[in-house]
Amino acid sequence: MNKIGYISGILSGLFWALAGIFYVKVTDRVVDSSYFVFVLLFCIEFIPWLFLTLLILFFKKEVVFKRKLIFPFFAGLLAGPVAMYCYLNAISLIGLSFSASITSLYPVFATFLAFVFLKQKINIQGFFGLLLALTSLFLLFFNGLSFNFFGIILALICALSWGTELVLSSIVLKELSTTSVYYSRQTGASFGYAILIFVQEPNFAFDDILSFNFIVLLLCAVSFWGLSYFLYYFTISKIGLIKAMMLNISYVIWFVIIQSEFDFKQIALIFLVFIGANLVLFSKKDKD
Repeated sequence: MNKIGYISGILSGLFWALAGIFYVKVTDRVVDSSYFVFVLLFCIEFIPWLFLTLLILFFKKEVVFKRKLIFPFFAGLLAGPVAMYCYLNAISLIGLSFSASITSLYPVFATFLAFVFLKQKINIQGFFGLLLALTSLFLLFFNGLSFNFFGIILALICALSWGTELVLSSIVLKELSTTSVYYSRQTGASFGYAILIFVQEPNFAFDDILSFNFIVLLLCAVSFWGLSYFLYYFTISKIGLIKAMMLNISYVIWFVIIQSEFDFKQIALIFLVFIGANLVLFSKKDKD
């Protein structure tokens, strides 16, 4: 058992939960935040990219540049600007709860694509665990229906984009270092967000966001999001795609724990997510 891989996977979920909490606090401070959201997401992707660039230039951090890095570059485009643009618009059409319940099923797409293109196999125990965990996760987020066909399609595109990102990156993680793949992924995501910012009109006042508290919240969100992404990629390289996904979705449990919002339904569903994840993690015949 690769203990470092499992620990990093759990931490990726924890940091994603923390980033989400700070992200909500940041966006709550701006009334009309559609443009600002993409500025924030650009910062989340660009700051880790800038940090890695400084490490490469001044501290000789080893990054191998090969043609296959085009895969994580496009993965960054898909998982960053494409997925988030669809996700934010889906929220406005079908609501946050329904959007989250659909997009949280991204491991279904990733598992199918990994089976087809990466030949990663999962046995009956692992498949049942995956189904149990994702169904429980869906029900945990699910809080009512809103039948807007376009909104549902956007949410599905978001989930597909996140799933495709993992498969594209996994192809290269078998040969290149996590740092090289992560750097290429951040390049693609930063480029995509820069294009989105360029083609949109600003719709917020800088006076609303220039405060010490806001800057602290922003830095916390950016730091935790960057750490979560890096640890997620590190986990994939250590224990494989499927197990990394199951550990990453622990952010649901962390979020409930941090928020201290417990009820019987949540406790029961979290317990089922935990059981399902462990069935996958300890399945004997899955090939990573």
